[in-house]
Order: sequence, then structure tokens, then C-alpha cells
Amino acid sequence: KITIINKFKISRRMDRSIISSVSFMWAFHKVQPSEVVDKIITFVVDVITPGKGIGSSSWWMKGLRNVQRGTQRIEKEMEFRSHLAHWDQEFPFMHHELIIRYATGILASTVAFTIYDVLRSDSRRHGR
Repeated sequence: KITIINKFKISRRMDRSIISSVSFMWAFHKVQPSEVVDKIITFVVDVITPGKGIGSSSWWMKGLRNVQRGTQRIEKEMEFRSHLAHWDQEFPFMHHELIIRYATGILASTVAFTIYDVLRSDSRRHGR
């Protein structure tokens, strides 16, 4: 006896495909590439720019070092942004924002796919 529910049952492969596609599309459209680029550049500049250093402890030397560090940070940030602009001109078909959107979509798809598999295996293990 075939019931109506069995006719509309979606295979596990189809489930995975739908979940993967929907999560990719959602993340692709939801992500703000400019914010991601800003965060990445800030992180890289913080890592690359030297710290406070050793020197005299007078207040004006500390102020001078802060100004120097701020200047170095601005120079590095401008350098990275010019490299991104050059990349976009050199490879217009792979704009850096498009790369970020694809990477975010792939990550979201993988996470959703993994969560689905874990939940599905748990429900089968418990006999649901």
C-alpha cells in the first residue's frame, strides 16, 4: 500500500541539495563585503604594524610614538586598499567583493550541510 506521504518523500540527497543551495543563496545575498574587507584590513594592519616599542617614558615621546604608529597604520591600510583596487582592475570578472560573497556562501553551505547531517544521524540513532 503506497500512501500519499511516500509519494512526496524527498530523498536524502535532494534534502542536502536544497539545504546547501538555500544556505548558499542566503549568505551570498546577506553578507556585506565592504564590512568584511574593513575587518580583514584592520586585523592585518594591527598584526603588521609594530607595537609601542622601547624608548624613553616621557609623555612627549609616547605621543610621538603614537603619532608614528598611527601614520604607519594609515599608510598600510591605504596600501592594502590600493592593492585591492588594482586587483579589481586587473581581474574584473573576480572582483574582491564577489570572492567574499562566494567564500561566505560556501562556508554557510558547508555549515548547514554539516548541521543537517548531524541532526539527521542523531534522529536515526534515537529511532525517530
